[in-house]
Amino acid sequence: MESGATEEFRDEKKENLYRRVSFWLSLILSTSIAVYYVATNPPETKEVQEMRMFFNKQKRDLAKFIRLPRNEQKEFGEKKKHPFYAQYLKASEVEREEIRSLIHISFDYTPNQYWFNVVFLWAVFFAGFWFIGLMTEGGIILVRRDRAKERATRRPR
Repeated sequence: MESGATEEFRDEKKENLYRRVSFWLSLILSTSIAVYYVATNPPETKEVQEMRMFFNKQKRDLAKFIRLPRNEQKEFGEKKKHPFYAQYLKASEVEREEIRSLIHISFDYTPNQYWFNVVFLWAVFFAGFWFIGLMTEGGIILVRRDRAKERATRRPR
């Protein structure tokens, strides 16, 4: 293909504009999704974080405690003398199930886990949107190239 035909379908100013639009649109969309996530799923309160850290530090005792039969749980709780064990025994069955599930997801908990997840969510969406934008730009360039080839073959020389 001739260099004149190459320049005919490639417009550097438009391509640079498309790249910038793709980048900034990806940045804005991914940031708005991350902000929406934080607004709809706020971080845990300090009390919940402290409870999850307690679960993380006491994972062996808690795993043993929740597997015990009810009467043995009372004896175990009296030995430990932590307010959690007494409150767990007083809780309803639904609350106990919620606490058990919270214990299981807290075994590898860190306080900054929420913010790490938000940043990772932002990065995934940014990369995805930017990739889609770049692929669209590539598709536009290919279509222009094909059209330039067709015009070049149609013209009499």
